[in-house]
Amino acid sequence: MTTSMPAATAGPAVRGSGGGLPGAVAAEWIKLWSVRSTWWCLLGGAGLMLLTTPILGATMANNNKKGALVPVGEVAVATVYVAQFALIALAMLMITAEYASGSIRTTLQAVPMRGRLLVAKTAVAGAVSLLAGIVFGLIGVGVSSMSLGDEADTAGGDALGSALRIGVYLALVAVLTIAVAVAVRSAAGTLTLVFVGLTVLPVILQASDIGPLVSLAERMPNSAGTVFMNADSTPYGPGMGLRKLLGGLGGPGVADGFLSSVAQQEWPPGSPGRPGC
Repeated sequence: MTTSMPAATAGPAVRGSGGGLPGAVAAEWIKLWSVRSTWWCLLGGAGLMLLTTPILGATMANNNKKGALVPVGEVAVATVYVAQFALIALAMLMITAEYASGSIRTTLQAVPMRGRLLVAKTAVAGAVSLLAGIVFGLIGVGVSSMSLGDEADTAGGDALGSALRIGVYLALVAVLTIAVAVAVRSAAGTLTLVFVGLTVLPVILQASDIGPLVSLAERMPNSAGTVFMNADSTPYGPGMGLRKLLGGLGGPGVADGFLSSVAQQEWPPGSPGRPGC
C-alpha cells in the first residue's frame, strides 16, 4: 500500500519592500548618530565657538574707533571660520570612514544606486550642519554679547539673522565637503582640498592685487559666505552672496552626477557590492 504525499501549494509571493530614498536617509541618519565621532565633532565645534568668540570680540573691539559698538553678529561670523572645520570633519567622515573601514561595501549592498546614496548622505549632512550651525551662531552671538558688555551692538534682528545665515552657510559647506570626499575618498585629501579652497586660496588671490584674480577670490565660497552671513551690501549684497555660494556647489554637483551615472552603468541596481571600491 502506497501513500501519496499532498502536493505542496505555492503561497503568495512575498515582495520585499524597498526603503527608497526615505529609507536611505533614515539609514544614514541612524549611522551618523551611532558613532562617537559625530558627538565629538559637534562638541568640538561648540567648544571652539565658546573659546574663540571672546578673543575675536576683544580684538575687534580694540581695532574699532573709540566709542564704536561691535556688532555681535560679525563676531559670531568671524568665529565660525574656526569652528566650521568641526562640521567639515563630520561631513567628511560620513564618506571617508566607510571607505577606510570597508563598510562602504555593506552600504552599497543595501543601497546599490549610488546616486540615491549620495543624495541621502548629502541631505543628512546638510540638515545636521544647518541645525548645528544655527546653534553655533547663537552661541557666538550670546558669548560675544556677554564678553563685550557695553561695547556690544546687540540689535536683535541682525543678531538672530546672523545665526540663521551661519546655519545656511555651514550646511552648504557640508554639502561641498561631501562632494569633495566622494571624489577623493581620503580623509587627508579631503581636509587638505577643503582647507585650501576655503581659507588659503582666497587669501592668496586677494593678496595678488591682480584684478581678475581678486574678482575670482570675491566669488569663492569663503568670500561669498562672508558677504552672505554679514548681510553686507558690498561688493554684491547677501542675496548675490547666497547665489554665488550655491553656484560654487554646481561644479561638485555635476561631478557627482557623472560619478553616479558611471557607477550605475558598471554596477546595475540590485547587484552586490563590488569588492575594493
